[in-house]
Amino acid sequence: MKGTKKYYGYCRVSTSTQDTKKQKYILLDYAHKNNFKFEKIQEVVISSRKSKKDREINTLLNLLQDGDHLYITKLDRLGRNTKEVLEIIDELKAKNVILHILKDNIIVNPLDTNAITTMFLTLLSAFSQMERDFISERTKAGLEKARAEGKLIGKQKGSISSNTQFEPYKEKIRDYLNLGLSYEKIVNNIKVGSKSSLYSYVKHRDSYFKAS
Repeated sequence: MKGTKKYYGYCRVSTSTQDTKKQKYILLDYAHKNNFKFEKIQEVVISSRKSKKDREINTLLNLLQDGDHLYITKLDRLGRNTKEVLEIIDELKAKNVILHILKDNIIVNPLDTNAITTMFLTLLSAFSQMERDFISERTKAGLEKARAEGKLIGKQKGSISSNTQFEPYKEKIRDYLNLGLSYEKIVNNIKVGSKSSLYSYVKHRDSYFKAS
């Protein structure tokens, strides 16, 4: 019936060596204690590095309608980084869906201007911007250091670009950048290329990495 609110849950773990049983138990126990039943609990076993579509959060977002409730155990189950979490929360608010984060005892209700929730989302947004600023500052500092050491920055005239070597690792590189790792640490982790070639690769695909 149109207008009848429904309850949904979302559980995600990032590796095949884990399972969603613990998260699902927490959701079901909460529902039992509060006298409601879930329409659906979506269980996903997949890396947070995968896209929203692969993590099946898009499927769930499409199911949710005005007045529905979405329950998760922890906020980090919702997205792969702070920026994406905020984007998903904005989508939920636009659909007038109420988000419940059980372990933090937080309810994000678009119709309720609760001061604590508002402060929480403001802080989350600030942290997201801070993450991006840290990455930018580390990049600038790395370039300045390289210049001070007399290293050549960027592609040199007549050279052949080896940027394609990073293509198989682009999602991993994007995740490392979101975590604030330096180019040197990223290169050491993926065992490919150099700091300068990785910088060139990221710079020439700026729109892809900024959208992460």
